[in-house]
Amino acid sequence: MANIEKRSERSWRLTVDGGFDTNGKRVLHRKTIRIEDESILRSKRRLQEYLQHEYLRFRQEIETGLYTKPERITFAEFVDTWKVNYADLHLGAYTRRHYLNMLRTHVIPVFGSMELHKIKTMHIVSFLTRLRSPEGRKDGKDKPLAANSQLNIYKALKSVLDAAERWRIIADNPIKGVKRPAPDKAERKALRERKKSYTKAEVEVLIEKLLNEPPHWRLYYLGVVLGGFRRGEMLGMEWHQVDFERGGLNVEKQISLDEQGRPVEADLKTEESRGFVPMPRWYMTELSKYRQTWIRERWHLQQCGKWQGGKKEYLFHNGFGEKLYPSTPSLHWRRLLDKYELPRIRLHDLRHTTATILREDGADLKSIQERLRHTRLSITADLYTHETETVSRETADRLEKLNPFSSRSKSS
Repeated sequence: MANIEKRSERSWRLTVDGGFDTNGKRVLHRKTIRIEDESILRSKRRLQEYLQHEYLRFRQEIETGLYTKPERITFAEFVDTWKVNYADLHLGAYTRRHYLNMLRTHVIPVFGSMELHKIKTMHIVSFLTRLRSPEGRKDGKDKPLAANSQLNIYKALKSVLDAAERWRIIADNPIKGVKRPAPDKAERKALRERKKSYTKAEVEVLIEKLLNEPPHWRLYYLGVVLGGFRRGEMLGMEWHQVDFERGGLNVEKQISLDEQGRPVEADLKTEESRGFVPMPRWYMTELSKYRQTWIRERWHLQQCGKWQGGKKEYLFHNGFGEKLYPSTPSLHWRRLLDKYELPRIRLHDLRHTTATILREDGADLKSIQERLRHTRLSITADLYTHETETVSRETADRLEKLNPFSSRSKSS
């Protein structure tokens, strides 16, 4: 068939006559397809049916205007386009920086020089498989990347390819049908065994130890665990966001990192993250005392020309009024745990702890969702209300009334 031409053992070129252009020149649309399915290649009838089906589909795309002619743009070149026209507009500073780092470190070295339309699904499958081996690392460590790291690389790659498909740079998205990386059995076991939050008793011990810490660190960590704040939300808190009359804090922004790794004010994770969070009265009293100290310290710094915060009034700053790096409270948190020999959990797990102690005290999921400012109730249920021994025991105790032996023992 003139419109279906064999090019090699496994590839054929389809040609659709597009008529003539305005200059009277004939327009021919061509597309090369490869067939990897051995069962199709072995059967002459199935091969002819498959080629005819692909040709008719190609011709329909041409006639309906749905066909996107592959552009000879490499993956690395398109990443620059994606950054300007999507990432800079729609991704938060931290996510944008994280994605770009994943792309530059892991993806571009593999796909950078390839033309976008030549990247196939099996290329991506093989790439993700390699990530699951030590060879997929860039730091030389003799173990595979964690599943979460693999997932972040997948998300960055998918974001780029999805944009290429939306903008009709490619007709078919090769990442469609590729499974998202997930933890293996060993990682799932480790995740289950990892301590994810403190109990109410452990929080009481933490609070006691925090009384020995400087006021700014004491109030920072207390604020996180009592309010369920994210790390960057607490760092971005300024005095105008503190409402002493209503007794709480207004969440308006967070501190994140820009592409150069510098701390910057950024939008919140979601629109639902914005809002007023009531705090315990005793915490607001301590915050009021801290404010007086904060004002005096700023005045002294201004007098000696060391204040660097300008008009900014961050509750928790670097000692000279400048915003802290998001990693600073995390690093100090690990040191604090070692200092007091407290159970090791991540700083973000204090947010989980907020949900846990509220649940232990009988709060319903809706109330916890509102305090943590989650978009959906299912997020609260799935991620932040990990089963505790206290809740589990209370649940079991509710079933004691079904004991068939209690009445017999009393009668006897």
